Amino acid sequence: MLKLSKLFGNHAVLQRNRAIPVWGWTEPFEIVEGSLGGVPAVARAGDDGRFVFRFPPRPAGGPLKLEVRVKSSGETVAYSDILVGEVWIASGQSNMELKIEELPSKCEAVRAEAGKLPQLRMLTVPQRAQPVPMADVAADWQVAGPECVAGWSAVGYFFARKLHRELNVPVGIVSSNWGGTVAEAWTSRETLVRNPDFAARVEAYERNLNAPGMWESLSAEELSVEHCPGGELAWFRRILPPEPENRGVTDGWASPEFDDSGWRTGKLPCFWKDLGLDINGVVWFRREIEIPAAWQGSELVLSLCAIDKHDVTYFNGVEIGRTGQGYETKHWAVPRCYRIPAELVKAGRAVIAVRNYSFVYNGGLHGAADKMWIAPAGEERAPVALGGVWKFKPEFEYPRVDALKEAMGPGNPNSYCMLFDNMIRPLIPMAMRGVIWYQGESNESAPEYYERLMRDLIADWRFRWGQGDFPFLQVLLAGFRNPADYDDAAAWPYIREAQSRAAQATGNLAASALDLGEAADIHPRRKAEVGERLALAALEQAYRQPVIGSGPVYREMVREAEAIRVWFDHIGSGLTAHGTGLKGFVIAGADGVFKEAEAQIVENSVRVSSPEVSDPVAVRYAWADNPEEANLYNSAGLPATPFRTDRFPR
Repeated sequence: MLKLSKLFGNHAVLQRNRAIPVWGWTEPFEIVEGSLGGVPAVARAGDDGRFVFRFPPRPAGGPLKLEVRVKSSGETVAYSDILVGEVWIASGQSNMELKIEELPSKCEAVRAEAGKLPQLRMLTVPQRAQPVPMADVAADWQVAGPECVAGWSAVGYFFARKLHRELNVPVGIVSSNWGGTVAEAWTSRETLVRNPDFAARVEAYERNLNAPGMWESLSAEELSVEHCPGGELAWFRRILPPEPENRGVTDGWASPEFDDSGWRTGKLPCFWKDLGLDINGVVWFRREIEIPAAWQGSELVLSLCAIDKHDVTYFNGVEIGRTGQGYETKHWAVPRCYRIPAELVKAGRAVIAVRNYSFVYNGGLHGAADKMWIAPAGEERAPVALGGVWKFKPEFEYPRVDALKEAMGPGNPNSYCMLFDNMIRPLIPMAMRGVIWYQGESNESAPEYYERLMRDLIADWRFRWGQGDFPFLQVLLAGFRNPADYDDAAAWPYIREAQSRAAQATGNLAASALDLGEAADIHPRRKAEVGERLALAALEQAYRQPVIGSGPVYREMVREAEAIRVWFDHIGSGLTAHGTGLKGFVIAGADGVFKEAEAQIVENSVRVSSPEVSDPVAVRYAWADNPEEANLYNSAGLPATPFRTDRFPR
């Protein structure tokens, strides 16, 4: 029964210049002999059969052979083509998970180059969500090549490629991600229960998990150790009403003749909550438009930005497209684009109707207003805008469900500690250099907790690995949703602030993706730049190379008469504004009312003022979900981190 952790199989990459733990399992108390590249080691298994070698540090190189033998029986396992270089963990949610194959503009070029990069390797940890700690990962190392690289984490690949080019050593990425997950799921129980904001919640979850009837109520999908989409569907089915029939279309709500004068109005794009709808269920939206005579008989293209969860879309009462079925959640941030057949297009009045179904969290037609338009096919550059006032009415509703709270347990990756136990614990104490982390979007509902969560998570992982204060490099969230210069009601500025503060408190750099976002897509496609910015941070922090690894980070402010002077770290040879004039700054007095500010770069600082604020006390920069106009950079072309100098209540 001798076996090693899958982390040490064929084609593995081991961390250079650091003691190399290698572990496995055999019969209790057996003496086990190992050899890595001809260097011997001996260990004894414990009463659970687990043994650990610690091979001495090695420089970069290989390929090596790893052999392990049980002394008493002679049972042997052997693995080959093992390299020694740099090992990083790439973790987080969907933007770290997003694969090369999901980048159409990059995929073929990456496939073509991958075959020339045999020293790039990746192991992708399987997604599991069972409330029992896992001892190993059911995965194998892959060597970069055109057959497999399309399924790799895009950020992980571009990060590894940049490091390999700069360091000229093998690079291995252990990719452990799950889309739509919260930081609490990636943190150990021991750490979470020390957090006063979560201790009682964890204890309540555990009581429910151990209730006598809990396990008997679970489906086969929920009990399955291997994650499959059915597991998520199972716990949705357990707490949600069944998908409602389409009563609206039966009642004529899609028809141009339907009288919607009694419906409420609201401006799109937006989420349901912005319309005062704190519900789940089905909401219909209708918009009357005028079709020009020149369009009659022409095929049209209808763009509707992103629609949270599912939709069925109609033109003059005829269905022209639908997205999503059952309890699928993957479409919530996907922009919709449908074709309207030429035979349906008549000059004059027409009605677009959208049936939006959302069973958990929020719903709505959201993203950028300029993604809502209609135009003849082939003439999309001159569309008629559809953003603005629409009519809406719920067809079916029930109180809004927070599935994180309602369905914790087997099959739900967002259960407390779930992903730490399933997808991180099996990696400890693998020798590695550090962690790259892209997560935070799913914590937007409670940004006030996020800084403590991330500080604790970083300290937790560092303690358990026992390899010192290794680099833990976060990605600051990319711009998303409608562009705005300033929006104090937005959640993402507070998440970015928490990310930045946690990074500084734990001695880490961060890579900002602020300027790499897309208003209508929470999964922006500029992953090469994200990976390369993370690599710059790693080159400065982990490898002490003479590079600039971060954009400008707020350091301090000084009051100057009717202005405030702001100073930064990580400016390189100086600050610069990309584009015309410096934008993205607001300023306030003691009343906390922020006004658009004039900002100028002065001697490697920024002077901020406004004629509307004569006695300023606070400055904010890039304080919105998607502050597209913010344009402060350093000499390396890296964007400044959003910040505020105040602590006014939200």
